[in-house]
Amino acid sequence: MEYGVVLKWWLFYQVLLVVGLPFATRLLPDAPDRGASVAVPIAVVALTVPTLWVGQVAFGAWVVAGVAVAVLAASAWLARGGIDVPKRPLAEVVAVFTVAFLFLISIRAASQGVYPGGGEKFLDFGLVQSLLRADRLPPQDFWFAGERVVYYYGGHLMTAVFALLTRTSGRFAYDPALAGFYAMAVTAAYGLASTIAAHSLDDASGRVRTETTLGVAGVVFVFAVFGLGVPWYYLAVPAAFAVAALAGSTRVRAGVLAAFVYGFGSNLVTPVRLLAGTFDVVRDAVVAAGIKSNRAPTSTPESFDMWHASRVVEVGINEFPLFAYLNGDLHAHMMSVAVLFIAVAVGLAYSRTPAEQRRRRAALLFVGFPVAAGTILTVNTWSFPAVAGVAALSVALADPAPRTLFPASVADRLDRTSAPARELQRVVLAVVVAVLVALLGLAVVWPFVWNVLLSGASNQHPAAFPEPTQLGAFLLVHGLFVVAFGAYLISRVARDRTDWAAAGLVAVAAVLVAAEFDPVVAGERIGIVALLLAGPLLAGAWVLRRRSRVGFEGVLVVAGAGLVVLLEYVYLADAASYERFNTIFKVYAQVWALWTVPAGVALAALAARTPETTRLREVGGTALVVVLVVSASVYGAFAVSDHFDRMDDASLDAFEDIHDDRPEEAEAVEWLHDKPGQPHIVSSPGLDPYSWQNPASSLTGIPTVAGWVHAGNYHNQEDYRTRVSDVEIIYKTSDPVSRAALLKKHDVEYVWVGPIERNRYLIRVTEDEPGISVAFENEEVTVYAVNRSALVDTQP
Repeated sequence: MEYGVVLKWWLFYQVLLVVGLPFATRLLPDAPDRGASVAVPIAVVALTVPTLWVGQVAFGAWVVAGVAVAVLAASAWLARGGIDVPKRPLAEVVAVFTVAFLFLISIRAASQGVYPGGGEKFLDFGLVQSLLRADRLPPQDFWFAGERVVYYYGGHLMTAVFALLTRTSGRFAYDPALAGFYAMAVTAAYGLASTIAAHSLDDASGRVRTETTLGVAGVVFVFAVFGLGVPWYYLAVPAAFAVAALAGSTRVRAGVLAAFVYGFGSNLVTPVRLLAGTFDVVRDAVVAAGIKSNRAPTSTPESFDMWHASRVVEVGINEFPLFAYLNGDLHAHMMSVAVLFIAVAVGLAYSRTPAEQRRRRAALLFVGFPVAAGTILTVNTWSFPAVAGVAALSVALADPAPRTLFPASVADRLDRTSAPARELQRVVLAVVVAVLVALLGLAVVWPFVWNVLLSGASNQHPAAFPEPTQLGAFLLVHGLFVVAFGAYLISRVARDRTDWAAAGLVAVAAVLVAAEFDPVVAGERIGIVALLLAGPLLAGAWVLRRRSRVGFEGVLVVAGAGLVVLLEYVYLADAASYERFNTIFKVYAQVWALWTVPAGVALAALAARTPETTRLREVGGTALVVVLVVSASVYGAFAVSDHFDRMDDASLDAFEDIHDDRPEEAEAVEWLHDKPGQPHIVSSPGLDPYSWQNPASSLTGIPTVAGWVHAGNYHNQEDYRTRVSDVEIIYKTSDPVSRAALLKKHDVEYVWVGPIERNRYLIRVTEDEPGISVAFENEEVTVYAVNRSALVDTQP
């Protein structure tokens, strides 16, 4: 185990915290932690955007070091008058980050490094390795030699920057970078939720009685052990966590619960399927409500599979953070969350800025949001609209009317309208702001827009009316949030038990209608499940925010609910997946992140006691929170336990898998990995992705002529097929002239001949040909060096 790497990277992240604090304190000056929870991602963004621009000319260790010095100087200048961050909230931020970081480090140490199955690790690691070899940006596409990457590589650029600043090889940078992105997101969730709760809840909320918490937790624990058949030691920690979390102040309670929801919580698939395996009535309900056709409605502890909970929507991937980080891809939807939380922080700052501070409000809208939007465009282009959406909702639902952004004379004229017109005016101006944020965001990262977005082949197009989400799948995927938000919003307006009963009847009626009706219009099935179950959350949160009955958490509830409803009617079709498969995957990940923060606030408020709270309300709210926390922990208990049960030697080496399973190929990869620069190679194309294809290029970042079929989607399918044909000719032809012509065409310096190539082709490459010699050889792999100037003459 590489403990030195862990310590070095933890210290590096603490340096980023210090560097980011002066920026963060200006963003959230009145937050309990003065914005410290988002200081690390802010520092990362401050490093990444200038590096992107400078990298168009030159990229490498010295360039990154120069940018880092400039960012450090800017941070020092902002801190010239000193910064005042309360010690306890700052200590909480460091503690949360450290726990999250070490948790995921332990997860990754128990993993098998980088391997192709079950995810995008070969793509992600190859991008990092290519960046570390690059002399400018974008880096060369390691699956399409001679061309630049046309994929959103911003998160991988961040990883490469981390590796260069810490002087860490890419093979040992992958895991601590992933742990860092995870810890940034968990910490930001903690800080944002605690900040919102401190503003919205502390004045009226207090701790629940200890005896209430212990009693409720005990009942839930006993039922879960005997009702679900879950080993008691799996649930002892979550139950104890629930008790400890509810014992803190409302601010800390909200932060801890938000961090839990993002960092460890799961959807309700696992506990409900376990219940269905025990109680026939639950099984019948799951069958009637409907989930993915090839997913059994029941499960047992012995048949647990970590993948099942992420695959219950009929056409789509309903991942959640714990699954994603356990699986271990360094992928866009995981790295972009920290940047998305910066956008949330900007929205929160805007909502808390008085109307008269027009200059600050304008700076937040037209500097803060565009920087976040531009950065997230490079990291995960799918999340770009979400930042614009958060900006629009922040403006529409803030207490100061958006017209007050204009000079007084203009604002006065806009104010001379009716109340409904002013509400419509809010929405219209919010949309205008969103458009401006998007345009400015494009400008912030224009080099990426120019040489990636506008250069790549686009096989995507908008489409409408996908196969609707079934009721059962919707409730299992979003149930944790739907229940928490529903109860929370009701609690803000309910006066007595009658109001609660009425709300309960309405909720039951909505579920029954969603279960019974499957409308068809003009031959198209129209999904109504999300409209009936998430729509009321959207409307309720909007109205209560406008009436100041809820705080900024209401904005985030609206944002997530809007995305969930929208996906039932429109999506982005692409060549990489069927129907809305990829859209659900990318957007549901954003929904989980956006809903994490208000979930912490909602759960903290439900498990609270005020002078007006009845004993029944206190017990009921506490019971609901404990049930949700324990239910959301069942998956993690099984998945983490299974993960460590499969552990071999603890290591953070990305090459661990190839060394364990294919030592001869590992020896050849190590030899190639030591080559400087980015010489082009030929290897068998990855026509069967997510299997052992293109290890040489994927693990080293050295470009191959034709890699995984993904490259055809990013560049051009016809060009990719031509390259596949060229590779086949290079290996199989008996004509040295034809081989030499193609080797020159693609500037090939090495020909890789391993088990995959021997199984696919009748290899006719030989060192007897001029310009071709054996550079490396063992029992499994032969690597031929190509001297293009010595190849046979290809001129007629």
